[in-house]
Amino acid sequence: MHYVRSITGVLSDHLGWHRSRLKFIARFTSALLKLTTSNLWEIATVLKAGVKEESNYRRIRRFLSDYEVGFTELGRLLTRLLPQKPPYKAVLDRTEWHFGETPINVLVVGIAHKGIAFPVSWTVLPEEGSSSAEDHRRTLRRFFEIVDPEDIEVVLGDREFISTGWLRWLRDREVPFAVRLRSDRRIGLSPEGPSLPARMFARPLPIHTEKVLDGTRHLLGTDEEHVEVQVVMRRIATPSSGEDQFLILATWGLDPDKATTLYEQRWEVETMFAALKSRGYRLEKTHLTDPDRIQRLIGLLALAFAWTHLVGERRANREGPPRKKSHGRRQRSLFRYGLD
Repeated sequence: MHYVRSITGVLSDHLGWHRSRLKFIARFTSALLKLTTSNLWEIATVLKAGVKEESNYRRIRRFLSDYEVGFTELGRLLTRLLPQKPPYKAVLDRTEWHFGETPINVLVVGIAHKGIAFPVSWTVLPEEGSSSAEDHRRTLRRFFEIVDPEDIEVVLGDREFISTGWLRWLRDREVPFAVRLRSDRRIGLSPEGPSLPARMFARPLPIHTEKVLDGTRHLLGTDEEHVEVQVVMRRIATPSSGEDQFLILATWGLDPDKATTLYEQRWEVETMFAALKSRGYRLEKTHLTDPDRIQRLIGLLALAFAWTHLVGERRANREGPPRKKSHGRRQRSLFRYGLD
């Protein structure tokens, strides 16, 4: 009960929502942290003491189906809870799972922080498979309602986020980016001139060496679209390894010599997905399929995530950080440290 009061107090200071809703969110967060599952029936067993499980379950369903959540307000609270000041490194990525035959597809923007990304904005997509440039724009617009574009150091994305229209949209808003290209993506000195697959420029590189192509290059897309970028490439594997040999980045608005170092932080969003799913709250166990309900549920999980990570950071300050393994990485993330 003390935990519920504590969370309710924080929410009351930052969200202008009805107090009964805030108490529900606090109870849901507390139950989620106890059970580490997003299965609604299991959460209903401990949501509120002295209330029948069926009543708790109906209350959860009503919140997820009916309550108008102010996601911009919630996102601003999440950034206030983030123990970091701008400029931010924003990471865009997608996660997918299935409930039976139904695909659940979610596009998330997070802020990189100490090895994990804080979820700030998300969009539940109506279909499975890769997201579109319009999906990317819609999700970033929501993010820009929370974080001023001037406070963004870089937007990071993998090979799904490389459409020329999308990158031009970022350039028009003067938002720096570093996104990974496929090795067969064609680049040229001009839109009309000859072009080559990106890997052709990277082949001469020895292992673990890097090169920035001189000047700007035109990244070619479909329907004669193109966008001007700088291209950074690094050989990361040998031809005999059977892996992708090259890390090739299209960048704009930042020092290209820092691009690969910045891009390494893209992996922090994968750590965040693991925290929301298999290594934390087991989001894939929810059994929900309706996009609006999943959108609200992720909002509850994002709040619990921020709270958990803050507890982990406070524990690290008090007791010392998690121990390192022989390979140098921490035995547990700060999120897991807080959840434990």
